[in-house]
Amino acid sequence: MQTGHALTVQQKREEPVPVFMQQSVLDASCGTHMLAMLLVILGLAKASALHDMSRRKHGVAAAVWTVMSPYYFTGINPKDWTDEVNRLGLPLELTARYCIEHDVDAPAVKWLMQGDLVAIAFASVKHHRTKHWALAVGVEGLVVGQSHFPQRILLLDSGGAEPCFHAHNARLRLPDAGPGSRRAKPGWHKEPKQKLIIWMHESESWQPEAVRLLAAIRVRRTS
Repeated sequence: MQTGHALTVQQKREEPVPVFMQQSVLDASCGTHMLAMLLVILGLAKASALHDMSRRKHGVAAAVWTVMSPYYFTGINPKDWTDEVNRLGLPLELTARYCIEHDVDAPAVKWLMQGDLVAIAFASVKHHRTKHWALAVGVEGLVVGQSHFPQRILLLDSGGAEPCFHAHNARLRLPDAGPGSRRAKPGWHKEPKQKLIIWMHESESWQPEAVRLLAAIRVRRTS
């Protein structure tokens, strides 16, 4: 990805292609917008085609609309998102971790530190009504000697404003103190009975909100 006044990616064409896609206040299509951004970044679809996906009859954009349109106003849960993306038959390898079965936080951070893109689903801790998808593109934190201490997951979030001179427009930040904070033990290697890790979902576009991860899905292009 190339940062600037707009976030772009270099595909086969000479001109850089814009990556960011912003959802409206009327829909619940954050999962669809995130998938569209993923496909542009990985070079599997043109942004212009995805912008017009509801009117496309053929190609990847049309296929995306076919599988994702039923969820456009209702939202989509992590298991269904994974299944629908696999239905597309694209050269993608998905590795999913769901909070009802596995630890989610540690794999997400590990994959990001390895340079992968990770689809993140999370929910509000306070009332559970807020459920959202965002594309995790990196991590920030501290390095002490040979030890890494991740403190923030960097997000490309369709609910925020278009990023300018950054590859992200939102973040998940570990609180400084309290249950689930970055000072809580045993850190990333949670014991089965340990309390959930709490993140603060932050952006210049909204007030910070405490959230927990519902799923982390690593997405890799295979060819």
